[in-house]
Amino acid sequence: MKKLSKYLIVFSLLFTVAGCSPSFTYNNLGWLSGFWIDDYVDLNSDQADKFEHIVKSSRDWHRETQLPLYKRDLESLKTMLDKQVDLNELKAHFVQAKQHWQTLVDKIEPELIDLANALSYEQRVEFVAALQENINDEYQEHEEKTPEQHRKERLEENLENYKEWFGTKLSSQQKTLIENSSNTRVSTFLLWMQYKQKRLDTLKALFMQKQKPADFDSQLAVIINDRFAFMSDELVAADDKNLDNYVNLLLELKPTLTDKQRRNVRDEFDDLIEEVSDLIND
Repeated sequence: MKKLSKYLIVFSLLFTVAGCSPSFTYNNLGWLSGFWIDDYVDLNSDQADKFEHIVKSSRDWHRETQLPLYKRDLESLKTMLDKQVDLNELKAHFVQAKQHWQTLVDKIEPELIDLANALSYEQRVEFVAALQENINDEYQEHEEKTPEQHRKERLEENLENYKEWFGTKLSSQQKTLIENSSNTRVSTFLLWMQYKQKRLDTLKALFMQKQKPADFDSQLAVIINDRFAFMSDELVAADDKNLDNYVNLLLELKPTLTDKQRRNVRDEFDDLIEEVSDLIND
């Protein structure tokens, strides 16, 4: 579990600006998005206006229809702290939460395709080159550390996250549970990189045709919307196993919470719920 700025991953195209509040970022996605898109493709004035419109209209729709669902999910998850739940029930919650992402993709897909049709051949080449550079940089950064270093960093991050949520030092039992879960997690970095590269290669093949094919829109729709078309069976299985691992850890940690830790977790949920409510009402 993360803070709201990470919990609310609102747009695949956008990022939360470091140091900015969730409210500031969310309410100013229109002009903030311009900083992002400039790193990938140089849009002309009409294209930039079109992109900003997509972001703003999607944000308004998201505020009205999706944020209330996020709030409901947080409230539901909070109630699970005080009742008996099993793996399937808790896992279903996170699977349902993932569906919010797909709903957003479904919403913005037609407008993204419309924007893609407005790009010149040179802009399309520029865009895929920037995406490839990002993938290359991500892979290179990962390779600079050993598998053991990555495992250590993941464990330290997990321990810090739970310490923040619990509001106190972790007990030795809690540390052991978290460490065991972290050590048994399947490393999926390379599988996700293969997924990203396969998806980008498909986009390259489409975007680098000087004459757009007649089925340009339908091909792009698959690239945008059908992530499973690019995921290997191994990645799907590993991702599901890691979700089971995460849910099991939450269930194992639950009975170890002290009264003080339980109160702090409730407070953390209340803070998240309040922040979502503020975003809804802004």
